[in-house]
Amino acid sequence: MIQTHIIEEDNKPKMVLMDYKEYLRLKEAEEDRDDYYAALETKLTNKKWIKHSDIKKEFGIE
Repeated sequence: MIQTHIIEEDNKPKMVLMDYKEYLRLKEAEEDRDDYYAALETKLTNKKWIKHSDIKKEFGIE
């Protein structure tokens, strides 16, 4: 459970205090979500795909 403390000003939420580790966890989840949607966008907009093994051969990594 996320433990938070809501600070109000004029009876309206102004800010939230939370555990720093929880903040980092939420930030990482947000970044993961952004990466996921960026990958979906790339997949939908690119028509030509190159196999990973072909790229490795091209750069002499294999």
